[in-house]
Amino acid sequence: MKNKITLHSDGLQRLIQANEPFWGGEAEVIRSYWKSPVRTPETDRKWLIHQIYKEYWDGILPPLELFRQFLPQASVKKGRDSLLTMAEVLYEEVEHFALFADLYHKLEDSDYALTPAELKEQGSWAENDDLMAMRQRHKEESPKLGLRAHRFTEGGYCALFTEGMALRGGGMTEDAIAEVCRRIYEDEFNHMLLGIIETDDAELTDSDWDTLIQYTVEQMKSRILMRNTQFSHPVSGQRLEDLLAGRADAVRFNFQIAEELLNRADDVNHVSGGHQQLA
Repeated sequence: MKNKITLHSDGLQRLIQANEPFWGGEAEVIRSYWKSPVRTPETDRKWLIHQIYKEYWDGILPPLELFRQFLPQASVKKGRDSLLTMAEVLYEEVEHFALFADLYHKLEDSDYALTPAELKEQGSWAENDDLMAMRQRHKEESPKLGLRAHRFTEGGYCALFTEGMALRGGGMTEDAIAEVCRRIYEDEFNHMLLGIIETDDAELTDSDWDTLIQYTVEQMKSRILMRNTQFSHPVSGQRLEDLLAGRADAVRFNFQIAEELLNRADDVNHVSGGHQQLA
C-alpha cells in the first residue's frame, strides 16, 4: 500500500487545499462555542447528547452490522482477518461511546441511562441527518467517488477533539472534556488521516478529482452547519456565511505526520483495512 500512495500528487494537493478552509470553519464553530454567551450547562448537555448519539448510531452500529455479515466467512483466513480488524474497530467505537457517556455522568452528576430509542429521540438532529443523506446521495451518484468523499470528510480533521483538548486548564468541566477528547484524539486522527491519504490510492482522472472536490466541499459545508446546531449556534449571520464560503483560517494538513504514519507500514495496513471495511 505504501508504494501506491503519493502524498504530493497534484490531485490530492488540490483536494486538500480546497478543504482546509472548511476544516478551519468547523474548528471555529466549536472554538467559538466554548466562550460564547450561548453556552450554559444545558447547552453542554445538548451537544454531549448529540455526540453520544453519533458515537452509538453512527459509530457502533455500522461496524456491528458488518461484523455480523462477515461471521459466515470465518472459515477462511481472509474472513477471520476481517473479523479481527472489525472487532478492534468496534472496540474503539464502544470505548468512545463509553467515554462520552461517562463524561455525561460526570458533568450531570447523574448516571447516563438513556435507552437506544430515547437516545435516538433526544440525540438526533436535522443537520446531522442532512449530512448523512448528502453522503448517501453522493454514493448513489458515483459509488466510487461518493465513498471516497465520505472517507475523506468523516473526521472533519478531528476539529472536535483538537478544540476540546485545548480546554485543559480552564476548570473542572473543561478539564473533563479535554481528557475525553485527548483519549479519543489519536484513534480518530489516525482513521481520519488514513481516510485522506488512501484517497490517492487509486487511478483518478482530472474529472474524478474535480467531482471529489465538489463532493467533499459540499460535505464539509454540511459539517459546519451540523456542528453549529450541535453547539447551539455560536456562529451566526455574516460570519456563518463567511465560514460556508470558505473564508476561515485554514487548518493545514500535516504532511509530516502523514509520512510518519505511512512509514509504519504494519500499522497503516492494519488500520486502513478496517477503515475501508467500515467507511
